[in-house]
Amino acid sequence: MKKIILTLMVGVCYALSVSGQALDVTHFMRISPFQHNNLPSSSTIYNGYFSLPTGNIQAGVNLGAIRYKNLFETDEEGYPTVLTATKFVNSLSNKNYFGVYDDIELLGVGFRIKDRYFLTVDYRQRANLDFIYSRDVLGLPIYGNMAYVDNPADLNLSINLNAYQELGVSFRHKVNNRISWGVRPKVLFGLANVNTQTLSAQVATNPNDYTISMRYAAALRAAAIVPFTMTFNPQDGFQFDADYNVGIILKNAFKNAGFGIDLGFSYKFMESLGLSAGVLDLGFINWKTSTTSMSSSLDDAGSLYNEGAFTFSGLTQSDIDAIMEEGSSGILDTLAQYFPLEIVPTGSYMSALTPRVVLQADYEFAKFHRVSVATQFRFANKYFQPSLTVAYDGLFFNSIDVCVAYTIQRNSYDNLGVGLGFNLGYLNIYAGTQNIIAAFSVKNVSQLTATAGVVFNWGHYKNWREKYPKKEKKPKEGKKRG
Repeated sequence: MKKIILTLMVGVCYALSVSGQALDVTHFMRISPFQHNNLPSSSTIYNGYFSLPTGNIQAGVNLGAIRYKNLFETDEEGYPTVLTATKFVNSLSNKNYFGVYDDIELLGVGFRIKDRYFLTVDYRQRANLDFIYSRDVLGLPIYGNMAYVDNPADLNLSINLNAYQELGVSFRHKVNNRISWGVRPKVLFGLANVNTQTLSAQVATNPNDYTISMRYAAALRAAAIVPFTMTFNPQDGFQFDADYNVGIILKNAFKNAGFGIDLGFSYKFMESLGLSAGVLDLGFINWKTSTTSMSSSLDDAGSLYNEGAFTFSGLTQSDIDAIMEEGSSGILDTLAQYFPLEIVPTGSYMSALTPRVVLQADYEFAKFHRVSVATQFRFANKYFQPSLTVAYDGLFFNSIDVCVAYTIQRNSYDNLGVGLGFNLGYLNIYAGTQNIIAAFSVKNVSQLTATAGVVFNWGHYKNWREKYPKKEKKPKEGKKRG
């Protein structure tokens, strides 16, 4: 029965999972108390713990389809010889992802209350950059417009940058030996935000006269605790100025307030097999400091405008003479009339967090040894990112925690993660990476991650495993003598 249930769970998770940013390998380790960051209903082996800024540090870069082996041809010694731009473009999908993130716990404390409750208070600094781009963004300049005679080039960019502080209170309740649930409300204080509402263009080439036409629209918002101004003119381009006054920055650090919540539920089918689910980072931030809006759309500024599109049929002799006389400034002035860019201070606005859904199954096949299957669904600025992770975690000699995890993502099948931790009494040290292959062949991997932490704890391993109460055996009745 156990094998059947576990097989079904693995199959469902695999069917739902194809790509995305995965759970960190240390999430599956016993000596890390930070599983509640991904599953608020998860238990911890400690009766209490305390962490400083070194308690939990996570950082990573997800390169997506940007692979060294797709960019260059190499010689026998591995040195690049030829830039293979077309091979790189062919390796891209319609939507491509590049991401950077960090998650640093600056201060945290957690403690158990009467065995059934666990309370955690933590203060974290978090940041994530999600950059999503279509294949034609690179395909058009590499292949040229003639490759898009029949089908217009579809240029789409999406940028989502969120940097903020997070003060959270996590509460876990063990209802009984089967059911537990958790909730983690959190107050947020924004540091910086960039969010594109739209940034797209369509470029087509007429097959008869090779006239190029383009339609486009752009709109984005930005905010930061550092006061800044941005201007644009054709001659000087973008001009950026910022006031790095420490007093003003500290004053603004808590003005962009927001709220978020994490929810979790866990159920044990039997002593060694359980299923957990979590919905994370549901919330928003209200941005008020240095809020700026940037927008642009095509304007009817002359003969190059035709039915909502900018059209270009080539240069006449008079155009060439004007360029020779005025230089590039004349061209830039003309283009600025067709593509006006407006950068203005704006009022407060709200931005959503990047929500996640986590499903996880755990099977403890021996004491201190378990396997886990977890899938995560992440929604980054209208971009869906699922991922699948299979992990093994084992505790040896009550002091050495070893975790190995394998993650499947779109165009990325080499994500072999390794975590190692040491129990030194009241001190636990652990570190891990989602892709150990990067240490040996950084040229051929799609992501680089690192996690490390130092945790002070008490009550180590007390109540570490939630067992079902054993059934009391009824005493055997002796035979009655006749």
